[in-house]
Amino acid sequence: MSNIQSFINYIGDPRARRSIRSIYNSIKEDIAAVSYYPNPSGAQDYFVDLNVSASGNGKSWGKAFGTIAEAITASNTSIGLAGNRWWARRNRIFVQGDVITESLTVLPEKCDIIGVGTDLRAFPRVYGQHTISLAKVGCRFINMGFVSNAAGVMMTIPLSSHGFSLIDCQFEAASAGITKGLMITSCAHTRFIGNKFTVGAGSMTNILGLAMSLEGTVLHDTYIEDNHITATLGISVVEAGAAAMGSLIKGNTLRTTGIAIDDNSDDFQVVDNRWMTDVDTTTSTAGYDFNLQLAAGNIQMGVTGLCDMVPFTKIAE
Repeated sequence: MSNIQSFINYIGDPRARRSIRSIYNSIKEDIAAVSYYPNPSGAQDYFVDLNVSASGNGKSWGKAFGTIAEAITASNTSIGLAGNRWWARRNRIFVQGDVITESLTVLPEKCDIIGVGTDLRAFPRVYGQHTISLAKVGCRFINMGFVSNAAGVMMTIPLSSHGFSLIDCQFEAASAGITKGLMITSCAHTRFIGNKFTVGAGSMTNILGLAMSLEGTVLHDTYIEDNHITATLGISVVEAGAAAMGSLIKGNTLRTTGIAIDDNSDDFQVVDNRWMTDVDTTTSTAGYDFNLQLAAGNIQMGVTGLCDMVPFTKIAE
């Protein structure tokens, strides 16, 4: 009897069909995960549902993790396994749900954390303060919401977390006293694109003290583009010397009570930004501080209602 005929006889047995069905039912969610969300790099996808009653293994929506931290732990384990040889690949963590209270302390290495669920907005929101203690490279947050009502810094990224990115995310101050939205130190190749740093409940009482603080001595290849910022102070870059050459602040819209863009490195190219400030720009105190030789096409509106083209001349009413 041929192998094919043996298999046909086997699956014709009702007991065998029941066995095959049982095996299929146990793995169909994993099959569905691979079918609907194939990872183009060949690495692992993980799933987080902030509303599950109990965590699963995180490899499908039906077996989702209940917290982002669980997914980060699993991702860092898999990406670092010598047997996987995934050093040049990228994991993904998909997050759905509404609001969860969780303060992250670890980043996933070479991984995207992608918000696919919805709350009042088209992304999940995480309440907490995220103080990362250990550098991981290549982490990107995409379509995620971060909310804090505690004094201090909302998200702290340590030095050498190169390639860290925030793309289409939102930082919301749910109360007063939040000193900084994002504080990142000595990280290169970073991207901050299309994010919102906003007030809570539409009130200027609930406002970030400083939206984005770039600190340390390694800031090269940093792109800050197309962000919408409402804060006391907008974007601040410390004195970094030549380490920030080639970096860009472009196309951002800012509403600040003080300085909108403060680049003390004088290395960033500052192009096509628009800001409204409560500063009286007719005095010697302007709403900006950056290298005018590297600036072009910026527009400033001061509290007096006079408009400046920066670095060009004032436009009268």
